[in-house]
Formats: sequence, structure tokens, C-alpha cells
Amino acid sequence: MAVLTEQSVQKIALRHLHRHYRRKSLWRKTFAKMEVRTRKKFGGKRADGLIAFRHWLLGTYVVSMEAKSAKTLSAIRPYSDIRRLLLNSFRMGLFACLISGAYLALIKMDDGWLQFVIPLNIWAVCSLLYGLLTINSHRHQLVDVIRQIRQYPANAQWLAFSKDSFMDLPAIKRRQLARICQAQGIGVIVVKNSRNVEVLHKASYRWKWFGDFLKFYSKEKEIRQQI
Repeated sequence: MAVLTEQSVQKIALRHLHRHYRRKSLWRKTFAKMEVRTRKKFGGKRADGLIAFRHWLLGTYVVSMEAKSAKTLSAIRPYSDIRRLLLNSFRMGLFACLISGAYLALIKMDDGWLQFVIPLNIWAVCSLLYGLLTINSHRHQLVDVIRQIRQYPANAQWLAFSKDSFMDLPAIKRRQLARICQAQGIGVIVVKNSRNVEVLHKASYRWKWFGDFLKFYSKEKEIRQQI
């Protein structure tokens, strides 16, 4: 199996994504470039690839990409995130409290401390049970490379891996990585060679309710002129 450099992965993945998104652009006018930085006030972080165009319905559409090769394998190993586990358990406990109707005790009951104890107990017990039963779930796991791609705000965010780096991970880790990315709406591309690219799953669309994501990038003016 040929070993691809990170720069090769960037070029091949960006070319593939550019072809894919160009079909969605208005008048086929797109911006596609490697290594575009965010503004200094947003961290000055460098995206391995950036695509921008005007969608006929969604307006300005921004796509960011992070590429990884075998040399950066440590950044794509999944690990448990206690903070996410606690936050997800907290949310599920609250959801169970609302669904069970226990929160009504706060409104309907008039028994002093008891009206607070019932919903709080259900909240706590359900949070604990959810945490214990799903402690190894991909919902509570993270990958360092996801933190990196989150630094490049966009409507669609993609991770590109070389085939050799992806296959160096044990099968269970590859499945975990794919599930974690899918749960967080991150698209995943595996670059096999210059002509062969596999899309494990597509990126989910992220809304920007006010303005668009171009304002985060230092080349905003140049990009707007081009698209």
C-alpha cells in the first residue's frame, strides 16, 4: 500500500470535494484552496482546505477540511471524554424527568420539600443509569482531530485520512471513529490513491442563523469577489 503524505491527502481530498460541491454552486463559480487561515481574532487557525460558493437556495456555503496521514496517527485515536459523558447523562436525566411528568410535582404539589425531591431524584437516577449503561458508547467519545476541524467554522466540515493511516487503526477503533464523526455531523473521506477516494459518510449541513461562515476567514474579501 502506497504511503501518502499529508499534503497529498490534502490535494486529493480537496479536489474530490471541489468536484462534488461545484455541482451545487450557482453559475459554477467556486473558491477552493489549501491552507486558508481564520482571522486572528478567531485564533488564526489554518484549515487544510476551504471551499466556498453560492448555493442557489442556501446562500453562501462554506466547506472546511482537515487532512491526516500516518505521521499524525495519534490525532485520530478515539478516547473517552468524561465531560461529554456527564453532559449527555445530565441531558438524558432532564429528558426523562420531563417525559415522566415528574416536573409536574413542582407545579401541582404543595408538600414543601417533597415536591422538589421527586423530580430531582428521577433526574439523578436516570442520569446515573444512562451514564452506567452507555459508558462505552461513541456518544461520549472524542477524537483530537474533531477538535481541530471545529476550529474552522463551516456549513460542512470534513476529515480526510490517508488509507494507510486509517488502516493502521484496529478495526474497532475505525468503527468508533466513523461513529463519533457521524454523530457530530463530520464527513469522513479515506484517500486510497490519487484517483481512488472513499466517502465513509457525508457531512451534515450546519446552519448559520446570522450572516455566514466566511466572516471567520482572513481571505473573506477575496473569496466573496471570486464567488
